[in-house]
Amino acid sequence: MAVAGILFGCRKLPFVGETSSADPTIRQFQDEVRLAITKAKEGLDLVRVQAPGALSLPDASRDNRFGMAIDLDACDGCGKCILACSLENNVPLVTAEEAAKGRFMHWIDMHEAAPFMCAHCENAPCEKVCPTGAANHTPDGLSAMTYKRCAGSRFCGTNCPLQARKFNYNDSRKLGLSHQFNAEVPPREKGVMEKCSMCIHRLQEDRARYKTSSAAAAVVSGVPVEPWRGRGVKTACAESCPKNAIVFGNWLDEKSPLVEATRNRQLYAPRQLAKFGPSIVYMMGRR
Repeated sequence: MAVAGILFGCRKLPFVGETSSADPTIRQFQDEVRLAITKAKEGLDLVRVQAPGALSLPDASRDNRFGMAIDLDACDGCGKCILACSLENNVPLVTAEEAAKGRFMHWIDMHEAAPFMCAHCENAPCEKVCPTGAANHTPDGLSAMTYKRCAGSRFCGTNCPLQARKFNYNDSRKLGLSHQFNAEVPPREKGVMEKCSMCIHRLQEDRARYKTSSAAAAVVSGVPVEPWRGRGVKTACAESCPKNAIVFGNWLDEKSPLVEATRNRQLYAPRQLAKFGPSIVYMMGRR
């Protein structure tokens, strides 16, 4: 069987189907993902939607709206995206009691064989009820979390129709359930809501690198460079998928792999979220 991996610095981390006798900590995460797959939630009720367009929110970018499309014709529900996300974003393990009840902190849940994460809705219902502004929207279309502001009210989790957010009940570090595989993502404290960030740290790093290099190029050539579009960035889940079933990109960029991958596909969203304008959709079949 071909070996697949995701790189963190110079270290290769294994996926769900691989063994890792050298690192029992990673094996714990693998085992938890395997268990989560056996406790998959009921299937998603999907309805047809149009490709996401420019955001109508105040101060929204005219160049960028980041999102993903999940190809259900290719996805086999292997769970490698869940493991990659957990390692990339330092998502903590849960206690054995919580795991037995199917209560995981994973930012990606499996609904039958379909991965589901926060859809980064344009009119996100979670953001509207946050009393502190911790749940907020970026100009580039990400439903973001400012964890230092989170008071743990859980209003956002309650107002999400599909409960994409997870409340951190445990002091993960004290219980030995939290491990920082990626130094770029701070572990969260007990008492906050966690969710998919669409690997915002990767986008921020790429934006900073692009601005530096483009500024230098403009000085040399005297010609303004085009705006940053996030080209070449991938989320951990997209990067890890052996079937290339998860495609990340920019809905407003015709050169984005996301736009290219979805151009002739039928797009869907969970019925409960479709009216809120999700940035993450599903694709099946051909137009």
